[in-house]
Amino acid sequence: MKRLAFFKRFLLPLLLVGLLAVLSTTVYMFTLNMRAIEDQAHHKTRELAYLLAMAKSLVGERVASSMELLKKSSEGRGIPNIDGVIQLNNHAIPNLKFGRESQTNQSSLVDGVTSIGNGTATLFVKHGDAFIRIATNVKTKNSARAIGTQLDPLGKAIHYLSNGQAFYGVVDILGEPYISGYEPMFDGQGKVIGAWYVGYKVDVTALEQAIKKWDFLDTGFAAIRDYNQHLRFVSERTQAPDAQFILNQSRFGWKIIKKNIPDWNFDAYIAYPIHEAYLKSIGNLYPILILGGVFGCVLALLALHGIKRFVLTPLGGDPEMASQLVQRIAQGDLSEDGTRAPPDTLINNMLIMRARLNEMVTEIKVNADRLRVSSSVFEHAHDGIFITDLKAEIIEVNPAFSVITGYSREEAMGKNPEVLGFAYQIEAFFSQFFESTDHQGEWRGEVWNLHQNGETYVAWLDVFPVHSKSGEFQHYVGLFADITQAKEQQQSLEHLAYHDALTKLPNRILFSNRLQKILAHVERTKEVVAICYIDLDDFKPINDKFGHEVGDQLLVMLAERLQENLRKQDTIARLGGDEFALLLSGQHSTIEYTHTLDRILEAIETPFHIAQHQFCISASIGYTVYPSDKNPPDTLLRHADHAMYHAKTHGGKQHHLFDLQLAQLSRDKHQLKEDMTLALKENQLKLYFQPQINVRTGQVIGMEALIRWLHPQKGLLMPSEFLPLIENTHQIVEISEWVIEQALIELRSWREAGLTMYVAVNIAAHHLIEKSFEHQLSDTLSKFSDIPPHFLNLEITESAAIGEIAKVTHIIQQCKKLGVTFAIDDFGAGYSSLTYLRRLPVDSIKIDRSFINGMLVDSEDLAVVTSIITLCKEFKRSVIAEGVESADHANKLVQLGCDLVQGHRVAKPMPAHEVVEWVQSHSPFIF
Repeated sequence: MKRLAFFKRFLLPLLLVGLLAVLSTTVYMFTLNMRAIEDQAHHKTRELAYLLAMAKSLVGERVASSMELLKKSSEGRGIPNIDGVIQLNNHAIPNLKFGRESQTNQSSLVDGVTSIGNGTATLFVKHGDAFIRIATNVKTKNSARAIGTQLDPLGKAIHYLSNGQAFYGVVDILGEPYISGYEPMFDGQGKVIGAWYVGYKVDVTALEQAIKKWDFLDTGFAAIRDYNQHLRFVSERTQAPDAQFILNQSRFGWKIIKKNIPDWNFDAYIAYPIHEAYLKSIGNLYPILILGGVFGCVLALLALHGIKRFVLTPLGGDPEMASQLVQRIAQGDLSEDGTRAPPDTLINNMLIMRARLNEMVTEIKVNADRLRVSSSVFEHAHDGIFITDLKAEIIEVNPAFSVITGYSREEAMGKNPEVLGFAYQIEAFFSQFFESTDHQGEWRGEVWNLHQNGETYVAWLDVFPVHSKSGEFQHYVGLFADITQAKEQQQSLEHLAYHDALTKLPNRILFSNRLQKILAHVERTKEVVAICYIDLDDFKPINDKFGHEVGDQLLVMLAERLQENLRKQDTIARLGGDEFALLLSGQHSTIEYTHTLDRILEAIETPFHIAQHQFCISASIGYTVYPSDKNPPDTLLRHADHAMYHAKTHGGKQHHLFDLQLAQLSRDKHQLKEDMTLALKENQLKLYFQPQINVRTGQVIGMEALIRWLHPQKGLLMPSEFLPLIENTHQIVEISEWVIEQALIELRSWREAGLTMYVAVNIAAHHLIEKSFEHQLSDTLSKFSDIPPHFLNLEITESAAIGEIAKVTHIIQQCKKLGVTFAIDDFGAGYSSLTYLRRLPVDSIKIDRSFINGMLVDSEDLAVVTSIITLCKEFKRSVIAEGVESADHANKLVQLGCDLVQGHRVAKPMPAHEVVEWVQSHSPFIF
């Protein structure tokens, strides 16, 4: 009975617990296996994503390097700018230039940058919201360059470029993935005018082969689809249509694991039948069932033979808690669950064991993941990798090692890298390096290697040691890449960056570098340096008539001829278009350089023979001399440019030495002329008015409108300070029209104030003979229909009147039909004025102030004034005397029969707002 009671009380519950533990373990392990299969599928998708990320990272460095080279090469050609429009594929698009050179259809730059590998490069110009390819080696489906095509308006890159931001990522080009870089192109004002693009096709061969070999369970497969859901890669065991159908329909009975790869805009998939997962999970349970039986037997034996121990050794807690702890450990659950027990008890010992087991499992998993990643990188890296032992003998190489060196893995094993041609130009390089560094040093740099076939190649080599956790040296690892083509490309690009592509002469950048060096040199030698600027006088007509091909050939021949006429230490550079620069040194006086420039002009003027045509050209040369002109290099070249402009404006075919004082005066005039463009827009021009009165009655009969310029920096400027700068340009027309309209506006305000007087306006000769003068005057008068036209008096200078008398006479006659009156200003200053007085249909004559000023002291001036007054009476013209400065002048004029006067004795010119008050307060007895 005691044994039965013992069995019922202890053994039977213990056996039931064992059976339940086996059953629950079986169910749990089945679930765990299913989860493990799914986790494995997730892990597979992450591996696919990792491979693609590694491919992007490796190629991305080349994209960044090529982008830097592309931009550096373009800098040598000048600042990007838009110069008008250009026709491309029968469409007008902005004309993108680097400096003065158009880049449309010019592919040398993009071809040079991506000549190595499967790269592409493009120059875009911004046209509205679109970016158009103007220079590219991207090919269309018919293998033609994609010139004139647009960047995908719905793509990822255009959003970044429109906002002035760079974009780097994976872009599909003609169905192939390219690691691409787009960077915005800015002009000198920071405006986005285009874009640079560089892209390299991703070599997915290794990835494709790897995916083909991947499987999952019996019929599962791995696949990669792009953003259009097109299948890119799929395992070999599955047909592409079947895989596409399963992925598209989410077919029942299949488990599909998906992971997005944002850098590529791809999705990675692992798909497998669920029933296969069930079968595999059940198959994995057989060991568990066997172990469960064994566990039951062991449990019974432990129950029979371990009572004494359980009695003698404290359990440390509830037996149920101990039972659950054992179950979780048996099921593989090693996570912390908050269970606690006193020290030196069974449960506490089990908790310590669980913690140590968990640490070991975690470390094993981490190391396994690292090994798997390292192995993948080792196998798929484009750079060669070799690993040596303590004796510097190779123990492993990757596939890229054989591709670069020509030696197979078997041939390389056990060899010192020196035997395989590494760093052959440095005797015993590896042996000395390994011995001298005591396994601690690292080395990187360029070396020359020998290929198995005997050819040499340049490599970038990085050698570093690998140590164990305890710091003990284990291996040396060498990483290397063949950079022979990259070095050649770099040298080619550097030459392009510093030389003109057409003439092969140094460009502006190289010229500036040499100028800086020679200036530093002559500071010590006290030599004289001439900086010269050459511009061809007759090149554009040749280019326009015979085409750019002939023009280019002429420039090449000219460059060769100029080089023949210079010494070796002299430099000639092409700055762009038909402009060249010379740097002459080695002399001690300016006169010696004038002989050289005479010889250069003679060489340029010697005829050129191209395609049975003879071409004659000439040049204008400006130059300055250092240290007489002691300024920075950029300023010296600018001074030479100013001197060249002086030579050109004085007939060309000559050279001219820079004159600092003359250049400053020219710059001031040029700046004033440029400021004139803003004068009208910004309301800087003002009208002043000077009264004209009848001396006998004291009545104010009219006001002459006189223009002034209230310059922002220079203050109030008189007409003589700015009108001569624009007298033969369209600006004088715009200003004259503005003066007429403003004068009429003021005249209207005078009439509203009760004043009856006319307004006189000076008309420039260039404006008067404009075809549209009569029509424009008619339109202006129609705006002021409330003012009788005869209140507008137009004054023309004597020189304008007699310059084209027939044409001027006709214009005056037509305008007088509109009702306006005319006067000749400054009459008497011209030698033939009296001859033309009768022929011109003017209403009044204004005697030039020079005669009025001298009439009281100079009998000849008095005779001229008297004659003019007499003739005006004969020809029935009214006469006005200008420049009346005293009462004596006025009284004498009245005696001679001239009652109308104007001058400072009457009033100085006044602003428009003072006119009404002055007239109303005017005293008629000022004389």
